Amino acid sequence: KLCTSSFSGPGRERRGRRVGAIEMAQSRFSPDTGDLELTSLDGLDDVDDLLIRRKRRPPQTASSRLCLRLCSKPCLRVTAFSLMFLVLGILIGHVSLRIVTTDSSLYTRAAAPGADYTTRFMVVGDWGRGGEYHQSDVALQMGLVGEVFRPHFVLSTGDNFYPSGLKHLNDSQVDKTFTQVYNYPSLQVPWYSVLGNHDYGDGSGKHDFTTNPTLQSTEVMAAQDDRWVCCGGRDFVSKRPEETEDDGSLAELFFVDTSPFVHKYYKESWAANSGGILDEKEKTKDKTGALDVALERSVSPWKIVVGHHPIRSNGRHGDTPELLSVLPEILNRNKADFYFNGHDHDLQLIADPSNPGLRYVTSGAGSRTRLESFYGDNKVAFHTFSSGFVTVALSSQQARVQFWLWDSTLAHEFVAQK
Repeated sequence: KLCTSSFSGPGRERRGRRVGAIEMAQSRFSPDTGDLELTSLDGLDDVDDLLIRRKRRPPQTASSRLCLRLCSKPCLRVTAFSLMFLVLGILIGHVSLRIVTTDSSLYTRAAAPGADYTTRFMVVGDWGRGGEYHQSDVALQMGLVGEVFRPHFVLSTGDNFYPSGLKHLNDSQVDKTFTQVYNYPSLQVPWYSVLGNHDYGDGSGKHDFTTNPTLQSTEVMAAQDDRWVCCGGRDFVSKRPEETEDDGSLAELFFVDTSPFVHKYYKESWAANSGGILDEKEKTKDKTGALDVALERSVSPWKIVVGHHPIRSNGRHGDTPELLSVLPEILNRNKADFYFNGHDHDLQLIADPSNPGLRYVTSGAGSRTRLESFYGDNKVAFHTFSSGFVTVALSSQQARVQFWLWDSTLAHEFVAQK
């Protein structure tokens, strides 16, 4: 049986004067005498050996206490989870980490490589989120690149206003999501636009029958922003961009309203909206024929087709079977050069397997992107799920295509020969 006994006199004085020295006693019961035998012990090692008390800790400073608190298991768990969610947020575009730079040399490569590149434009899609999810960051880079690149127009590949299109005349979304976000001087050019499935009502308003696609038409939108030219493939099949330095002689734009082609939308409640997909699906055959004729009659050196849904894609949505069964034959026969689309929230470059001269470019990374990319079996020359946009500069013999990211990175560039 062990016990401790304290003493008066020098032992207590030492304990009071100096914490580092103590005097303890080991008490054992003697069966011979029936008395307690006391033996003085000095030093913490002996006390530890006898298990009379815990090992003494040195006095803690404020910094050591802070260190212990930070290194505690609950704190480490919180820190680890915080870092994990921060990294995940950065990857999916919910969290922005900005590096401010004034290095204008980052944008020198945006300039067209020669004076003969007389048609220049940008392509951006799936952007309409009120400036959130990197939309404002992408818009800023478009504005900065545009100061060097000098685009003549912008192509919008659809899903212009999330979550489910415009609802009424003079809708505040136009100002909040388009006019105020893309307010940089170099972006004050025509925006040739197609509709996406969300512009027809697919989104949080699936049972909201007030979505009206016709509110995005050029005539209706003119009162709010006269840059807007829409709705490609629905209100018009082709446009010749006369604002270019060659007066539109170098390239012609062709448009496909792709949402009415997609069968899975037909059963959705929002498809029955006035002027919606069910009203347009019966026109798809006529629209396909009109596109075929317009491409055949075109004498432009560059033929550029724009739609929302991809024909070929390795993104989350992948190939669109309803388009894959119809459009490649028309595009190849009429020697189209590019098909630009959105819908998949990433940036991709894919060549047609039977015609290397036809390139499928996905530019659907105007705001929120998806990690669920890199599916499919198409041979991809470039693919990223970072937010960004595309620039295209055309001469009579070449097309230079660049993929820019939201953080000012020029991620990929290629030159196509005519």
